[in-house]
Amino acid sequence: MKAVFGIVGALALTVVVCFGLNYAGLMSYGFFAPRYEIVRRDTMIQSRAYSEAQTREMYGFKRQYLQAKTDDERATIRAFALHEADAGNRELLPIDLQVFINSLGG
Repeated sequence: MKAVFGIVGALALTVVVCFGLNYAGLMSYGFFAPRYEIVRRDTMIQSRAYSEAQTREMYGFKRQYLQAKTDDERATIRAFALHEADAGNRELLPIDLQVFINSLGG
């Protein structure tokens, strides 16, 4: 009978240890995950693909802004362009786009 209780106790202890380790892993992930995401975002923003995509998008906004016929259209495009410029690194944009963003009030 002692052997049965010993086996059941060992199994119960194993389950408790597994849950404890799993919980500790979850707490560790909760602590480190935001830091990993910050590093991933910074790495993405510094990538060549992101810089080229942001430049293409800004040239698209500039073209649309210059072709807009009404003040409402310009205000909408201006809001989108400034929002996108704030999301990225303006220093990586060509000078003409930096001048364009500054002329929009950004």
